[in-house]
Amino acid sequence: MNKTIITFLLALLPITCCIAQKKYAINAMLRSYPSGTIDEYHFHAGKAIVKGRFVNRTEHSFSTFNVTGTDLFSNQDFVRTINIEPDGSFLELISLPHSGWVYFDGAEIPPAFIAVGDTLDLLIDDAGSEATISGSGATGEVNSVWPQLETQFASKETQTPWEAMNREFMLEWKNRKVRELDRIASAIDADTIAALKDCSNYAKDVLKTSLLAMPLEQMLVAVHQWRWRTRNEDGKPNPALTISSDSFFDFLSARQSYLMDNPLMILAADGGGVVNNMEFYVLNAYLFLANDMERWSKSTDSDELGNYKENFVLPHNYDPALHREMLEFDKGHLLSLADYYAMCSDSIRSRFKLDNTGFMMQLSLLHRVLDFDYEDSAEWFLTRKAEELAAAMPLFTASSICHHAVDVYRHFVIEREGNARMEASVSTPGDSLFQSLKDKYAGNVIYMDFWGIGCGPCRKGMLDQRTLVEKYKDAPVRFLYICNEKDSPREPSERFLSDNHIQGEHIFLTSDEWNLLCNTFQFNAIPFTLLIDRKGNIVEKNVPPTSMKIDEMLK
Repeated sequence: MNKTIITFLLALLPITCCIAQKKYAINAMLRSYPSGTIDEYHFHAGKAIVKGRFVNRTEHSFSTFNVTGTDLFSNQDFVRTINIEPDGSFLELISLPHSGWVYFDGAEIPPAFIAVGDTLDLLIDDAGSEATISGSGATGEVNSVWPQLETQFASKETQTPWEAMNREFMLEWKNRKVRELDRIASAIDADTIAALKDCSNYAKDVLKTSLLAMPLEQMLVAVHQWRWRTRNEDGKPNPALTISSDSFFDFLSARQSYLMDNPLMILAADGGGVVNNMEFYVLNAYLFLANDMERWSKSTDSDELGNYKENFVLPHNYDPALHREMLEFDKGHLLSLADYYAMCSDSIRSRFKLDNTGFMMQLSLLHRVLDFDYEDSAEWFLTRKAEELAAAMPLFTASSICHHAVDVYRHFVIEREGNARMEASVSTPGDSLFQSLKDKYAGNVIYMDFWGIGCGPCRKGMLDQRTLVEKYKDAPVRFLYICNEKDSPREPSERFLSDNHIQGEHIFLTSDEWNLLCNTFQFNAIPFTLLIDRKGNIVEKNVPPTSMKIDEMLK
């Protein structure tokens, strides 16, 4: 059946992509930007080479490091492990979900841009923690020029608005940031940025987008920090300090062509921060509008009716009686999931005075649809995700969005059904290490918490779990707290664990072992957690453990 779903979605793709317009294009309001060189095909997945050398290594130097990043279409992290030869050299062909910026775990290397099809060349001095980044094509150009541009256009602000805790200062600071943004846009429009003179059009577009993203990301981070730091002790917003998103982001409307309707934001140096923060502070109707509609189901409702009330999902097979109940609830007009997504889009456009459902809105909706944070392969979940994707497709006019939507869902179904793997299904060193960790505690419910001494949320989670650990100390339940000894040295880590009476199993991994597990589970941020049943199956990822869930697994 799911093969049929995929076939249907693939057939639907060319139709829905043409509903609003024959061909998606960026609305250019800056004369020299974008150049038009970067087309839809540049956003596809592909391969790239990472090569280079570590010099001045010691006998204690690690033998691997990780290239990490985020697929900004699926909103999923990726990790690629690079093996270092005894002489310090390395050469790996890695897969990328799309061109963009990557980060490095296990090595002192600043973020770098890498384009699919290019080579990224690194020279790292272990002794001085210095790195030289170069490469072929646009990869070499962008990494060569960006440090100079970033310094040239860096903010001169010395005080962040959340430190001042003053509403008027926050709004004044925002206005200064908008002026910074406009100065950058004017320089791009007039083509007066000297550092870009000898760059290819591809590199120019990436670098110009990175400049535009810089003040936008700073404003988004400011809102994030402001919201968290101005809450009352009860966790609710302080009315005296509240700033509405529509007033704070009132500048977006006049600049929507290169901020909100610009696929090149995927390639910006701050693109990941822009995309993620935009979802929560500007485009959050896709996440929360249903809560405002107060469509809660009653305890007497059937599962199907309750699901329709709260999630707008229509059952797969037609049921006349259920249809009558749904129509009665919604006063004679059925509200489908497609209708709901359209309502969310209308709400965002109206609130921020946007002309269309541009690229950034479509990307946020795609993330809402491609939320696969569920470990069961039950058929109802696969069907539910197909319904959500089909409901969103009419709003996807960007061909790159359509391509990644269907491709990610196709991978999802293949992996969940277990019929095949996108890559060879051979056991890796990371698989073997994970299996050895599980084997030691076989027959137990296992909670694995990957943490670090410098991670505040990690420490808080461990402190919060102390009661739970104590409750199950005599049951077949094991709490494993796992860290990278390189980043979390034993002495301060064990002092924290001892001083705070954190029980459980404390496991210190080498940097190489940590990198293997990061690659196996594709995580590049902590805390990262796994809940494993007594048969060794992963049940949940990144979900805090609860007594209810553990008791259920012990039955």
